[in-house]
Amino acid sequence: MTTMFEHGGTVFAVARELGVPPEEILDFSASINPLGPPAGVWPAMEAAFRRVGHYPDTACTELRLLLAEKHGLLPAQVAVGNGSTELIHLIPRLGRFGSRRALLVAPTFSEYGHALELAGWSYDYLFLFPEEGFHLDPVRVRDALGRGYDLLYLCNPGNPTGRLYTRDEVASLGALCSGAGTLCVVDEAFMDFREEVSMVPFLAGDDRFLILRSMTKFYGFPGIRLGYALGSAGTIAELEHLRPPWSVGTLAQAAGVASLADRDYGERSRQLVGAERERLRRGLAEIPGLDVYPGAANYLLAEITSGVTARELGERLLGERILVRACGNFAGLGESFFRVAVRGRGENERLLRSIAGALG
Repeated sequence: MTTMFEHGGTVFAVARELGVPPEEILDFSASINPLGPPAGVWPAMEAAFRRVGHYPDTACTELRLLLAEKHGLLPAQVAVGNGSTELIHLIPRLGRFGSRRALLVAPTFSEYGHALELAGWSYDYLFLFPEEGFHLDPVRVRDALGRGYDLLYLCNPGNPTGRLYTRDEVASLGALCSGAGTLCVVDEAFMDFREEVSMVPFLAGDDRFLILRSMTKFYGFPGIRLGYALGSAGTIAELEHLRPPWSVGTLAQAAGVASLADRDYGERSRQLVGAERERLRRGLAEIPGLDVYPGAANYLLAEITSGVTARELGERLLGERILVRACGNFAGLGESFFRVAVRGRGENERLLRSIAGALG
């Protein structure tokens, strides 16, 4: 059972283990917009279902046009994938690399390492430390890059840390990568919650920069896989060449187009998540034996200081049908760390009561 706390979104496996319907599990392990999908997604998918007798538009033409418009780029600078994870697995296969060595700014999303391993790469970690607020030291980055890497991965906001890096910090990182001949991959999967800090406006035409984005998290439909990459036309063309045809289905494309058409959804989401995140942060900080780290997206990282492990906490919470994400398998974090999503007011209050009881 403990492995079920070590990955987000395992609600179906947990429900089978407990012998209950998935709807009975309150899932704080996956960081999904608590508003749920924009209202236009369901009718758009229903209408698109009439077209499932045809192959999907493999070029994702309409969605690419809308994403390019959203970010002020050309369609040739946008590659749409079956979730950003598909694109993460394609990046190591780009033809420009020599040493096939990567540097991961950690703690971070485990799928980078998994994709690199499958592609026959080696990788190292540049560890950031909780006691330093997961500060990104450019001197340490420079020294690390001096050992020779083809790729560097940075998740911003950090997952699972929630740490938000400023444009100046990321620009400095990009400059260091450029000087070292390293492709800088910035995963902005949760940046929709803090769009004003995104590096997208500064990437146009830069062959040494690639940005990943996710639509499933912010728009609340992780069961519909949809993500995209933004970069120079040359890099995007390489990714498109590697992407399998028809990997993004008709229904997913319809969901993406409908989401982008809802102009009010983004602001409503940011207001709700911002308010509830702060309320949840304060509530967690008030629980004895628990430290909580600042977050910029729709999740928070917490550390248990009372001697209980995150797995043990997770086991106790499952008794109340609550699922959290233990973070002991994130490189650079110990068994006392766990992550929780920001959900609606009542759900967050239930989580706080349950954690307080489990640690009391």
